Amino acid sequence: MKLKDFISVKFLAIGLAYTTLFHSVWLFSTQFEIISGTVSWYLPAGVRLAAFLMLPLRSWPMLVLAEKLTHLALFHPGGILDNTAFLSGSFGWYLVHLVISPALLCISVYLFRRKIRAPYIDSVNNTLATLAFGILVSALLGATFLGRRALELQTDISVFLPILFDFLLGDFVGIIVLCPILFALLSKKTKYREKNMLFAIVGAWLLFLLLSVYVYNSGTNISYQVKYLAVFPALFLSFRYAVLGSALSCLLIGLTAFVVASQSNLPPLEHQFYIIALCVSCLILGASISQSLEMNRVLSHKNEALERAVNSAQALSSKLVSLQEDERKRLSRDLHDDFGHRIVDLKLQLTLNKALADKETLLNKIDALYQAMKKSLGSLRPSGIDTLPIEAVIQGSAIVSTLKKSNIEYTFEVKGSPFAFTAEQKIHIYRIIQEAVSNSVKYANASRLGININYTEANTTFCVSDNGRGIPAHITGASSSHFAFPTDRPDNAASLGLLSMKERAKLVNGSIHIESSSSSGTNICLSIPRQ
Repeated sequence: MKLKDFISVKFLAIGLAYTTLFHSVWLFSTQFEIISGTVSWYLPAGVRLAAFLMLPLRSWPMLVLAEKLTHLALFHPGGILDNTAFLSGSFGWYLVHLVISPALLCISVYLFRRKIRAPYIDSVNNTLATLAFGILVSALLGATFLGRRALELQTDISVFLPILFDFLLGDFVGIIVLCPILFALLSKKTKYREKNMLFAIVGAWLLFLLLSVYVYNSGTNISYQVKYLAVFPALFLSFRYAVLGSALSCLLIGLTAFVVASQSNLPPLEHQFYIIALCVSCLILGASISQSLEMNRVLSHKNEALERAVNSAQALSSKLVSLQEDERKRLSRDLHDDFGHRIVDLKLQLTLNKALADKETLLNKIDALYQAMKKSLGSLRPSGIDTLPIEAVIQGSAIVSTLKKSNIEYTFEVKGSPFAFTAEQKIHIYRIIQEAVSNSVKYANASRLGININYTEANTTFCVSDNGRGIPAHITGASSSHFAFPTDRPDNAASLGLLSMKERAKLVNGSIHIESSSSSGTNICLSIPRQ
């Protein structure tokens, strides 16, 4: 990948926006942490994790570069903040901050992104995995940052572990407060609905916090009441607005905990666990609602597909019954009108004058009777279907004779090495081609038609192409995979014919592809993969 893929105006803008937000919330959180008793949170941890999880991988070099350069510009001697506490200048500090910690962050986030997709809090499993990953990243970076300092100062392990725990807890609070809202804002999957009610609830919550500050300044401490009353809008937002609601709840819960912390003398640890407990509850509730909505949507689509399949199956069943009755009527008519007439004629010939009966005439009549019977039997099951290749069956079948009688110019072409199909497969292939040719003859008003068979190593393709007027869109349907068949349409027979072809294609593990237009005619292809 070239260097220009990483350096562009877009990624420069992303890096600038990221470092501005990162260091802004850093200043905000560190300034308020110096107030005794307030909640300890490291908000930049949430900005960093959300950025690396949501932004393109190619923007990562610019994110790291922008963050580290800004840090050096702010805290180097003579810089804007000039604070050597955040810039020791040792080789170990540069190695950890500029190389090891960015590498650990990028590797861990990359591996996590391969398993879990944005917005990361849209299902219970994803939410729990993301929260666990937030704890892991906090511990990993904390051990790296503090470990370097502990080694340099030779800090005892009993002192190091409590410091690491406080670091991890502060990072995780920053992650759980900011990450969800950034996930929701940056994700395309987040749905917004009933914005007025959403804004009203958020506005009421903020107004409630302002009133609590006013009441506290008036001499009344209602910090506990504020914390517990905040539970209800938090859960309602998560329930009503799923991912977006739970994300907003986490942000407002963090703000609520900070307001309460500024009004009480409780230890910061209690506020941190209040934030974590309530935010985790809201995120799981919002994820459950989001997952439920997604399942309902999927089930709705599956129900619609099932309903279409049932309607298609009913239509096909009705067609098969109708065809069966038509076939019985035709056989009955043939046996009565054709075979019966010929047999009566033969009987009369033999009865009138057995001695003078014209043997040649009788033989001709018997032969005609045999041919008529053979033709009728051939319509039920094509001759040679059990022994001959499918191309030979088609060439000697009623399909070709139908084309000749219709005065349609036709071609028949076979390419490749023939593949031996079973008798069951051949009858389905034959019926599909017969239906396609029949549709061209009945409905397309075509003057030319081609039947092409192409054998390849991967599959066998049978195509019937004509130069007719095409198939109307309402017959083929909006999708080649689904058809709708109203029973009161005059072209219902053509629709059911296409459905019959598709069902037969499934029986031979094949697929039907239809291309049709009024200018170029219709091309129907059956593709059957080699087994």
